[in-house]
Amino acid sequence: MNFSINSCRTILETLPIGYYCQRRIEVTLSETEETSFYSPMEDKIVISYPIIEKGLEALPDGANVETAVRSMLYHETSHAILTPPDFMKGYSSAALQAFNIFEDERIETLLADFYKNVDFKAQLRAINGDKPSTPKNKQHEFFNLVRYRCGKPEYVKEVERIIKKYASINRAADIYQTRSYQNEIIELYNKLKKDADATKQQAIQIEIQADSAGENNADLKPDALLPDEEINDLIRNAMGNPFGLSNEKRKQADNLAKTLNIMFANFNKKNQGGNGINTYSGVFNPRAVARKDYRYFERAIEANGNNKFGTLHLNLFLDKSGSFRRNQDLTNAIIKTLSDLERKNHNFKLDIYFINHDFYHADTLKDRAMDCSGGNDIPEDMTTIFAKAQKPNTFNYNIFLFDGDALSDSDLSLSGKKKRFKLLDRKQTFIISDYDNECYAQNFTAAKLIFTDRYNEELITNLGRAFQTMLA
Repeated sequence: MNFSINSCRTILETLPIGYYCQRRIEVTLSETEETSFYSPMEDKIVISYPIIEKGLEALPDGANVETAVRSMLYHETSHAILTPPDFMKGYSSAALQAFNIFEDERIETLLADFYKNVDFKAQLRAINGDKPSTPKNKQHEFFNLVRYRCGKPEYVKEVERIIKKYASINRAADIYQTRSYQNEIIELYNKLKKDADATKQQAIQIEIQADSAGENNADLKPDALLPDEEINDLIRNAMGNPFGLSNEKRKQADNLAKTLNIMFANFNKKNQGGNGINTYSGVFNPRAVARKDYRYFERAIEANGNNKFGTLHLNLFLDKSGSFRRNQDLTNAIIKTLSDLERKNHNFKLDIYFINHDFYHADTLKDRAMDCSGGNDIPEDMTTIFAKAQKPNTFNYNIFLFDGDALSDSDLSLSGKKKRFKLLDRKQTFIISDYDNECYAQNFTAAKLIFTDRYNEELITNLGRAFQTMLA
């Protein structure tokens, strides 16, 4: 069925998605994205048009196109809000297909009566038929089991049990809950795969459904698992805590955002003739965690005077290796806070660089989201990269964060690694690292070194110092 992206966009613009998300939020249609998702850095839901287009191609002649598009748009919106961001990563293609089938069923069951004038099961039947088709393989058999509840009774009960158990999962779910959900899907799929009698059982049930097609299709639409109030809470939590922070980390992120906004508000007030930043009393106290290496930095500030430009350019060079994953959520929240601050204040600019197998700059707001995996390697042309990162006519402030060996992917000797790490020894540069890199930095003279296992706490402290320096 030929249905243009502009026609689809017109329908999308009529949907009150902000109402369901309980706040104003940007929703866009993409011609290139293969999946729909929520981008927390941009605070935007992106819906994949190729997925909508594929669904429309499967519609029979005479189908109500607008109803179909509405249903598919709400389905994709639900994925963006409720499906954990790592759910479709890191597994075999067969496992990922099983996850997608099951997650489609979970979100549609959960939201069966939530959206107005949407019937997900009717949409399923419109595309795939009133009854399941004879399975061609085990993947198809799994689809029939999950989406049509067609199969051995004990397997059907297992589908319903898993959906009920994990009804409360959303994009803010912790990794352990998500992995548990995935493991139960894989376990069910493997049971079906090994069961030779399951195919025969499906054939019998398909024949029964063929005889009663059109008479009891209403039975395919289940009662909603949760009342609207609980679903509203689930969505509010997902959209209000997009990085899945624990309560403690969420408090840290909120405290940072509040403090930096106060600092900039006071600075802007000063520029407009108010009392100025000198009235500020914040939560940051660098001396509380100070080591003797703070003294050098303080002497340098005294010698050079305060920031004469009144603007700050912050470069964050972040370890993106797999071992940094436990710090990923709070680091992302910190990046989001800084990105929001940059958008609101013309006197602050931010650049994010990731150190991984490849060293690269986050060119877009979406690209600033950290997704940790693999190892690290500082590039040999780091001196050139660092020089280009320093902007003229502003106060440049550089922070490096490392978890584990900063040169884990390098085949250099120890002396070679020391020489490579020495490329980071620059003025107005802070290196926050665990102790694995201490052996590389024994002869540093310019950069400030902090060896710790509390990376984000040190990052927050040093961000406070950076802004206090700029806004003093």
